[in-house]
Amino acid sequence: MNVLVTYFSQSGNTEKIAKAICEEAAHANKADLKKLEDITPDEAAGYDFIFIGSPLHSGSLAAPVKECLNAIQANSGQKLAGFITHFAPAYPEQEMDGFTEPIQKACKEKGIEYRGCFDCQGFLTESLHDTVQKKMNLTDEQWADMVKQMTGRPNEEDENSARTFAKKMLA
Repeated sequence: MNVLVTYFSQSGNTEKIAKAICEEAAHANKADLKKLEDITPDEAAGYDFIFIGSPLHSGSLAAPVKECLNAIQANSGQKLAGFITHFAPAYPEQEMDGFTEPIQKACKEKGIEYRGCFDCQGFLTESLHDTVQKKMNLTDEQWADMVKQMTGRPNEEDENSARTFAKKMLA
């Protein structure tokens, strides 16, 4: 099977998970790892399976990922799975469904089989800490606890979980 792992990453969190997914996919498949900006819709159409990754920006997929999903070509028989990184420790299932809705919608509209989505906590870029703390109306103590939880993420356990996800999606 010909597998593409493509992603948009600004801080390196999503890229780290993309690499883990691609490593696992490469065990039994031809797998390519490409930044989102380095792949065209025509190129993506040539893959049997696509993993597409995005950080969450204000509770939504990053704009370049949404643009890619809109541009992706209809391809019967193709499969797609998503992966998401975010700074929060966990989200309820219904919120994750909302985050993946653009992926599921694009798949449905284009005849691509949606296989699922992986999510993991990453470290929020420090330049956004004050803004996010204020937006969430967190005390300094509450924010310090959140920072402690996200420090070092994604970690080796997260990468191993991403590999397990890839293996399951490709089975």
